[in-house]
Amino acid sequence: MVSNELPSKLPILDFAKEDLKPGASSWLKACSDVRLALEEYGCFVVEYNRLPLELRDKVFGVLKELFDLPTETKMQNKYEKPLNGYVGQIAKLPLHESMGIDNATSLDATQNFTDLIEYAFKYANLAAELDRMVTRMLFESYGVEKYHDSYVESTTYLLRLLKNRPPKVDEHNLGFITHTDKSFTTILHQNEINGLEVDTKDGKKINVELSPSSFVAIAGDALMAWSNDRIISPSHRVIMNGKIDRYSMGLFAFNNGIIQVPEELVDEEHPLMYKPLDHIGLLRFYRTAEGYKSKCPIKTYCGQERATTTIMGSETVPKIPVVHLSKENFEPGSSSWLAACNDIRRALEEYSFFEVVYSEPSMEFYREIISVLEELFNLPDEIKTRNTHPKIGHGYMGKISGFPEGLGIDDVIHSYTKIASELNQMLVRMLFESYGLKKDHEPLLNSTNYLLRLLKYGRSLGETNVGFKAHMDKTFLTLLYQNPVNGLEIRTKEGEWITYEPSSPTSFAVIAGDAWSNDRIKSSYHRVVVSSEEDRYALGLFTFLDGVVQTAEELVDDEHPLQYKPFEHQKLLHFYESSNDPDKRDINIMKTFCGV
Repeated sequence: MVSNELPSKLPILDFAKEDLKPGASSWLKACSDVRLALEEYGCFVVEYNRLPLELRDKVFGVLKELFDLPTETKMQNKYEKPLNGYVGQIAKLPLHESMGIDNATSLDATQNFTDLIEYAFKYANLAAELDRMVTRMLFESYGVEKYHDSYVESTTYLLRLLKNRPPKVDEHNLGFITHTDKSFTTILHQNEINGLEVDTKDGKKINVELSPSSFVAIAGDALMAWSNDRIISPSHRVIMNGKIDRYSMGLFAFNNGIIQVPEELVDEEHPLMYKPLDHIGLLRFYRTAEGYKSKCPIKTYCGQERATTTIMGSETVPKIPVVHLSKENFEPGSSSWLAACNDIRRALEEYSFFEVVYSEPSMEFYREIISVLEELFNLPDEIKTRNTHPKIGHGYMGKISGFPEGLGIDDVIHSYTKIASELNQMLVRMLFESYGLKKDHEPLLNSTNYLLRLLKYGRSLGETNVGFKAHMDKTFLTLLYQNPVNGLEIRTKEGEWITYEPSSPTSFAVIAGDAWSNDRIKSSYHRVVVSSEEDRYALGLFTFLDGVVQTAEELVDDEHPLQYKPFEHQKLLHFYESSNDPDKRDINIMKTFCGV
């Protein structure tokens, strides 16, 4: 009779077999065992005899020497990346110390760290070899082995050297807090002192006991996301019950690119649970206030989001949809691409607006852009007013009640404009594909022009707090990027105003304009309200079309009869500007200009 109770030990897989070769029956069985262990426990023990005892003894001897160094010496191990530097001397975690070696499989990295770690290079490569074997088996078990080579190529390893001392008489025995790993996978090896505890799905704890040739393979949050929640990322901690120091080494696998759920792992039983994620971005998010507070940071960071959030079980507060995009590992036709196409279409049809998190430029680049805007708007008024242009909306606008100070320059901040226009083109392509209009995308792209407006909203000083009055854009699409000062508000179909609060420093607001969709997408009614004592800076990339704009025949049917005649975009702008009553410009302006 088979018991339904979970065993008190983790599964143990023997990788020491000589016949464990890809394609062999023992290999195929191991692939299945790896998958089942990770799906049930999120981790397992590996018997792996490739680590010579002499190397093992030298490595742990070196670790003891390293952690015996003066505290001020150890604290010099600093690094910009999250999780990489020295951790120790924490009042609430006195038993724990650790150091990190980034890119640990590189000999240069280990040598630059310290001369004492000559053995870390050998160990890290051996552990990485085991890690690659585990992930290859897992990929093969899911039938997605074609992705493994690209995964390996984009993977780097962080080797963390860990020490847990025994507690003193008046200290708690917690060696490290309960947590989940933020890696894709973790390979852990320890000296003879046990202490690792792993939580099972039903809340029980397993004390992990290891032999000298044993390693623990642990699924991280990134693997849980990649597997579309087939694999759990187990909570675990360290408890120190003995009187001897515990030394261990954790090799953490991180992906330098974008991690996305393989389309083969999405079906009716397993609907898509995660958007593509930037692995390093996940680490940075985890260190934010929101990340610390979240019960499941990976879900908060890139889980599939709904358009509304339920409050008190009944009322709903509108929430602006968020779409995560990146050029890397985000190919047209892939499951993540098609999911994003549908997300964009639904967001525009429902809200005429959404937030896109675009991770292409570096944070340094974004900061530089805002710095340039501050310098520009600090110029004397007589210099700024020289920026004139015959086209509507292109020149300097300032000192006008109800309007922000703004500069429009056709060819300025070239790098930013290039990035924003590439993002715009990706979004438009996705929208066209979601409507089945791929053939129309290239002609539209060829007739597209961009206007970049640089915007400043003065701080609130007791005056009216309207930074820019409520209006609709007359563009095809608008991309807006801002500094950390909020103020943009969007009106829903029900007439409720939502404040746009970017979820990331790399977020753009995407706003639908007055053109093209035959009223499937409504132009977004929005405004800027200034309530901060800091200046608000923003860059708006406005998309305009040359030539004649007309509704695609595929967007006309019995449910959506033709609403608009063909029109010229520039003539629409002139018609808008010529309106005698500015307050009525946005009321059915398209219907008045070119309605059927």
